[in-house]
Amino acid sequence: MPSSPWPPSPFRQRLSDLVTTEVTINTKDGKTLLGTVFAPRSAAHPLPGLVLVHGSGNSKRKSVTPEAIAFARQGIAVLAYDKRQLDQPVYSLLADDVVAAVGVLREQPGVKPDAVGLWGISEGGWVMPIAASRSRQIAFLVLASAPGLTPLRVQNWNMHNKLAGAGVSGALAGTLSDRFYRLADDAGLFAEADHDPRPALATITQPVLAVYGTADTQVPAVESAGVLSGTIRTPLTVRFLPGAGHTLRVLDDTGMYTDELYPEYPELVGAWVRAVGAGTVPPPHSDPFPVQRAPSVALTPSAWWESWPAQLTVLAVLLLGFLAYPVIALVRRVRGRSVPIARPARFLAATGLVAVAGFVGYFVAVADSADWKGISPGPMLGGRPVLWLGLQALALVTVITTVMTIHSWRRTPGDRPRQAVLLVAGVLFLPWALYWGLLLP
Repeated sequence: MPSSPWPPSPFRQRLSDLVTTEVTINTKDGKTLLGTVFAPRSAAHPLPGLVLVHGSGNSKRKSVTPEAIAFARQGIAVLAYDKRQLDQPVYSLLADDVVAAVGVLREQPGVKPDAVGLWGISEGGWVMPIAASRSRQIAFLVLASAPGLTPLRVQNWNMHNKLAGAGVSGALAGTLSDRFYRLADDAGLFAEADHDPRPALATITQPVLAVYGTADTQVPAVESAGVLSGTIRTPLTVRFLPGAGHTLRVLDDTGMYTDELYPEYPELVGAWVRAVGAGTVPPPHSDPFPVQRAPSVALTPSAWWESWPAQLTVLAVLLLGFLAYPVIALVRRVRGRSVPIARPARFLAATGLVAVAGFVGYFVAVADSADWKGISPGPMLGGRPVLWLGLQALALVTVITTVMTIHSWRRTPGDRPRQAVLLVAGVLFLPWALYWGLLLP
C-alpha cells in the first residue's frame, strides 16, 4: 500500500516500519468520511483488519492514531477514520458508519477480508454491538473500557467519582450528580440517556475481547464486565489491566494522558486478534474481577414536581417574587409615593434573591468545570466548598426572614400586597432549597 502524508509530523519519524493509505468511506446516508489505513510495511501474508471506533465527542482520526500505530505494529491492518460530526450522538447512525468502514477495510490490498473486526473505546462500546448485529462481515470485537450500563447511569457514576476526587461530600454531591442528571434527562439534554446495551450485546455472534483498567473512574469496569459476561454468548475474553485508567494509556508526571498505550495492552490485543484472524478463537477466559471503588446507581425517572417545567416554573416564581419587592418600591418612589418599610421583608427580598441567583450561578459554573480530569468546586472547608457554605448560610437566613416577615404582616397593613408576593416566594423557597440541598448537611 502506498505511503501518504498522514499522520502529522509528531508521528512521521516513528512510522518507518509502517505504511499508510488514505481512504474515503461513503456512509449509508450519503456522507463521506476520511480515513487512514495503517499496516506493517513488510507484511508477507494477508493481515487481519481492525476498524477503530471512537469514544465520545466529535473526534478526528488523530485522536486514535496512537492506537492505530501500536496495533499495526502487532501485525494488523488498522483503519482510523474521522468520526461523523454530530451535535449529539446517535448510536444507530454511528453504527452504520462503522459498517461502511468495515467494507472499505475489507477491500484494501493485503487485508484478509474475512478477518476484519472492530476495536472501540468507551462510547464505542455502545456503538459496536449495534454494528455487529447489522453486519456478518464483522469478524470480531475488541471492547476497550466499554460500558455495560446506560449512558445516564455511567455518567452519573463518573460525576460521583469526580466529586469524591475533589473532596466534595454531603448534600452538594447528590445535587451535582443524581438530581442534576435526572433533571437533564427529563429535559432531553442527555442524548441516548437510556440506551440499554444488553439487547445488542445478546445478539453478538462474533468472539469478543473486553479490556478494562482497574483505575477507570469514568466507566464502572467491574459492573460493565459483569454485564458482558452475563449477556454475551459467544467466546468472551475479559482482561483487567492493573492501574490502567479509562483510556488505557500511560499518564505523564502532570496526570495528562500520553500517546503511549499501557504496558502489555497492544500485545494483548495483537495476540488475540492474530489468533482470531488465523481461525483459532481463544477459549473463553476472564481475569478475576477487582474491587470497584463504588457501585453505580440507577436513577429513577423524575416525579412531576421534579420535572424541568416544574423546576423552571418554581425558579421563575422565586426570582420574580424576591425581585418584585424592591422593584415595586422603586416604582413607588419614582412616582413620589410613600413606601412602607418592613425590615424583615427587605432582608428576605435581598437574601432570597442572592441565594437563588447564587445557587444557579454556582451550579452552572461547577457543572461546566467538569472534564475528564475532574471538577473544580472552589476552595474547600470540611468537605464542602466555601462558596456552597455561603449559599447554605444565605438559604438559612432566607427561611428565618420568611418567618419574621409572616410575623410582621399585621404591623405593616399598607405593605401587605407587596409582602404577599414576597411571601409566596419565601414559602416556596423552603421545599425548593431542601430539594437542591441548600438546607441539608
